[in-house]
Amino acid sequence: MEKESGRFLGWFHYRPGEGAGELEPELGYRLHRFAWGRGYASEGSRALVDHGFRELGVQRVTAETMAVNVASRRVMEKAGLHCVRTFHADWPYRIPGDEHGDVEYALTREEWLAEAARSDQENVRGHG
Repeated sequence: MEKESGRFLGWFHYRPGEGAGELEPELGYRLHRFAWGRGYASEGSRALVDHGFRELGVQRVTAETMAVNVASRRVMEKAGLHCVRTFHADWPYRIPGDEHGDVEYALTREEWLAEAARSDQENVRGHG
């Protein structure tokens, strides 16, 4: 829900993808168009990723989008994930841009811990 208006923004999911283990959730989201470009996807994604690693014992987070979906790719990067592969899924219906394939982004627990340690050190230096 949007704080100012109370409007429903959309949804997030954070659950194991097909064939993944319980501690390997896939991050996904779908927001209403009015909520695009306002930071909600990045904020929600980062909160889920951090919660998973900090509280749930998650080992690896993944997310997928079309290669041409620059906005979603940027959200994944802001959530700490990085591109691990490009692939071509066999979708039943063609949509514009699918000829460029899809991308998978991921972040492991070790990568998340290393980034958290770097951030902590930067915060200490910035306040020292």
